[in-house]
Amino acid sequence: MATSDSRTIKSAHRVLEILEYFDQDRRHATVMDMSRTLSYPQSSTSELLRCLTRLGYLHYNRFRRTYSPTARVALLGAWVKPALFRGGPVLSAIDRVSDLVGETVILSTASNYVVQHLHVIHGQEEDAIDAHVGDTLPLLHSPQGKLLLSSYQNDHIRSAVHRLNAEEGDASRHVRLADVMEEMAALREKGWLVTDEEDGSGCIAVLLPARRGMDRLVISVLASREVIEQRSGEIIAALLDHRDEIDAVEGAEVREMTESNLARMNDNVKIVSYRRHFA
Repeated sequence: MATSDSRTIKSAHRVLEILEYFDQDRRHATVMDMSRTLSYPQSSTSELLRCLTRLGYLHYNRFRRTYSPTARVALLGAWVKPALFRGGPVLSAIDRVSDLVGETVILSTASNYVVQHLHVIHGQEEDAIDAHVGDTLPLLHSPQGKLLLSSYQNDHIRSAVHRLNAEEGDASRHVRLADVMEEMAALREKGWLVTDEEDGSGCIAVLLPARRGMDRLVISVLASREVIEQRSGEIIAALLDHRDEIDAVEGAEVREMTESNLARMNDNVKIVSYRRHFA
């Protein structure tokens, strides 16, 4: 039988997934829509939605029987670095990059030794690469993860590599520490990375400027390998231009990436992905 604490934890994660559901789909939804998409029991989904409505985070349309986020959701976390996020350059820059390149654009950070997507704008074409808020990627085997890892102190990178190698069951995905450290040094100088995947997709990622009191962030563009090959110069230029625009905001807080002021990695308990983990 589930304990009271485990039920509370499960409910907390489901609330977050419900809010992120609206963030990625940006539409009204019925109880059945969310129950099917998130693989939750219909009864508990309905109970959570009614609770969020009573608290003022969701609006319930009695005629359509649909739920939608209220302005209170939009204000959650707006106090965090308001010059950057509340009408600031980060999300505005992502919007403009999306308009320029027409492909899927993602804002990501590192959390519990994985990359997690914080904000996603889907590409405009039917064959655009699919991604969702809350999705995770491996820290050592994704362009976003490598850029984020490069922003940490060398001792923390070594510790992370040892830990992730130990937890990786597939020996072919183990990495050599010397190779990683060499790559990290190069990425600190460059600040961006282009990769292609076996599934035919590609990625161009750019590390955003360091800020005091903020996690490091990466903006990336996902597209087919052909699009990346044909438009890499254009996409890189767009990302770097908007990175420089963000860099100009609160310029005094931007720090050069030297060993003395690189970020410390929090040694939290690793959860590969909370999505579906507590469902």
